[in-house]
Amino acid sequence: MNDLCVLLVDDEPLALDYMSELLSTVEGIEIVGRCRSGREALAVLQTESVDLMFLDIQMPGLSGFDVVKRVQSDITPVVVFATAFDEFAVKAFEANAVDYLLKPFEASRVKEAVDRARSRLISAAVQSGKDAAVAAVAGLEGRDRRLNQSVSSERPARLPIKDGPHTHLVELKDIDWIDAAGDYMCVHASNETYILRSTMKELEKKLSEEFVRIHRSTIVNLNKVRSVDAIPKGECLLHLDDEVTLKVSRNYRSAVQNLMS
Repeated sequence: MNDLCVLLVDDEPLALDYMSELLSTVEGIEIVGRCRSGREALAVLQTESVDLMFLDIQMPGLSGFDVVKRVQSDITPVVVFATAFDEFAVKAFEANAVDYLLKPFEASRVKEAVDRARSRLISAAVQSGKDAAVAAVAGLEGRDRRLNQSVSSERPARLPIKDGPHTHLVELKDIDWIDAAGDYMCVHASNETYILRSTMKELEKKLSEEFVRIHRSTIVNLNKVRSVDAIPKGECLLHLDDEVTLKVSRNYRSAVQNLMS
């Protein structure tokens, strides 16, 4: 496996220096960025290919959990939380962290976290190849379905999302973007995130034509896009309200071509 591209995120400069020093003893590591805030980290994740992120939890502005929540699943690296507080461990693993380091930690513990990250990435790479093929077929089917859809057909204006005994009726026009997390969809609408058990293919059937796939596991409401930036490799970035930025992969760029023309 190639060197791991690592991003360090901590609001304390000394903590960043210490982590950099410890990682210098681990083979196969390339530090591609050092960020002192969650917002800086989100910006780097949009433009750099990051495999592993060592992420502090309590930081001014966006917390480590806020960073994980805001970055789209397709570009989320493997996460190791590194913090001085042990009370967030359960929540960290619920956020699918590969490890949880308590400060102060030693080089051997950091190496163990890196080894766990490598194992996670190898497993993910195998699954990603399978998912990419499924996504490509689903994308073609979705395009054909929209082309064959009758102009007069109507769809519900709200998306029902069950939450235990309660059901949220989320207005489609209020949905900003959606990303997949395993067998669940994270529906981001009006500064809230709703969890819906569904496949991407099933969900696309319930959405209006303003919603398009921009990545293997990401759908966006084009009406919510405020600006578009072209970046290398034929990809681009979509900027939404609430400082949300989403990456459009090269394979799906045609879906937003009209916004850029």
